[in-house]
Amino acid sequence: MTELEPRNDIESACAGAISASDEGRQNTPASALDSDQLLGGQPAVTIIHEGARYVLRATRNGKLILTK
Repeated sequence: MTELEPRNDIESACAGAISASDEGRQNTPASALDSDQLLGGQPAVTIIHEGARYVLRATRNGKLILTK
């Protein structure tokens, strides 16, 4: 599998930030979860990440919004 080329400067910057933040982690593929698994039938769930509280919410239009 080959890496895809970034389509623009924003994607390039994001790719660099992701690579930098993953330093020291093993190269394991990310697991995929269906949003129904995450939300468990609820309109929103709270996620605690590094001591900060985030809310993952599904919109009526089928989009996901993550807020801090």
